[in-house]
Amino acid sequence: MKKIEIADLISFLKDNLLTILTLVGVIIGIVLGVGLKETSEKPWTAREAMYLSFIGDLFLNLLRSLIIPLIIPSLIATIGGLNHSLSGKIGLRAVIFYMTTTVIAVILGIVLVSTIKPGGHGGKVISDESQKRNITTPDTLMDLVRNCFSPNIFRATMFQTRTSLTYPGESKEDENTGAYINVTDINTWLFEEEWQDNPNILGLVVMSIVMGVAISAAGEEGQVLLKIFESISNVMMKVTSWVIYLAPVGVLFLVAGQIVGRKNMREDFEKLAVYFGTVVAGLAIHGFIVLPLLYTAVTKTLPFRFIGNMSNAMMTAFGTASSSATLPVTIKCLEEKNNLDPIITRFVVPIGATINMDGTALYEAVAAIFIAQLYGNCLLYTSPSPRDS
Repeated sequence: MKKIEIADLISFLKDNLLTILTLVGVIIGIVLGVGLKETSEKPWTAREAMYLSFIGDLFLNLLRSLIIPLIIPSLIATIGGLNHSLSGKIGLRAVIFYMTTTVIAVILGIVLVSTIKPGGHGGKVISDESQKRNITTPDTLMDLVRNCFSPNIFRATMFQTRTSLTYPGESKEDENTGAYINVTDINTWLFEEEWQDNPNILGLVVMSIVMGVAISAAGEEGQVLLKIFESISNVMMKVTSWVIYLAPVGVLFLVAGQIVGRKNMREDFEKLAVYFGTVVAGLAIHGFIVLPLLYTAVTKTLPFRFIGNMSNAMMTAFGTASSSATLPVTIKCLEEKNNLDPIITRFVVPIGATINMDGTALYEAVAAIFIAQLYGNCLLYTSPSPRDS
């Protein structure tokens, strides 16, 4: 009996060694960061924090470098190998699921922030005006659509477009066109498109889907191209498996660097403690109650084994704070530990990493109402005050 238990324990440790080491890396990173910060006689500078997190930044760069060469070939090969009816069903179900969970996350955030009222505790939070930019809701929605259809697919691998509004000052009309400008109405301000230094994942996903559908529609003539993308996808998954083994060390230095780089974590936490607790409570309820219940309702099985097999992806996400950077780890966990069909994972996961932002949706819902509570405003929307962009 004991031999069987020891064998099971060894098997468990072997199967979950990377996850355990990543968790250990997080813990050591926290201890190291707090220890260095508390024992230092003077505050840490940004450069010193950068030195500490340098190895972690290299690991994060490696993960990010895999995103595009992994997403595009995988998505094209997956869709190119499907028939149109099957890919349509998978895509429709994925989008419905993503939209449903996002709406649930927003509702949960609103309920929690309205119940707990974190904005009613403590003083006002000082925000960084330099990080703000003027924007309207229509601009945000149109930017989303613009990024779906990038004019230059090569530029999309490095940049994404967004609309920027310019504070007009005392101007009453555009010097070039004579268009009317009202300084108190942000919808009349001049605007321009600017390129943000982030890969346009959404545009790349749309392009990959179209390419995959075209390969599938081409039949035999598209098989050579399909084989090329399948080969690239398999090679990139092999490279991904090598990079993932660096996760424990990378996460360790990322966490330690973030801790020492904070001016005063205790004061920061005290200022935002209730707000922080509200967001974490919402994420915990959504991640450990709502989503597992949906999993159980759809699959008719308990979610604990599935969640346990995804622990390495969750630890990597915690350390890197990036769902896109964690994408290669997520795909590897789904295919190797949860035994999901690569046809499903390599089609659904890249799309989910782009449009399924439950945590962000919950956080922004809480943040919007928190700020309204903080400034004694019961409305969820106020007219933007003029400021230099």
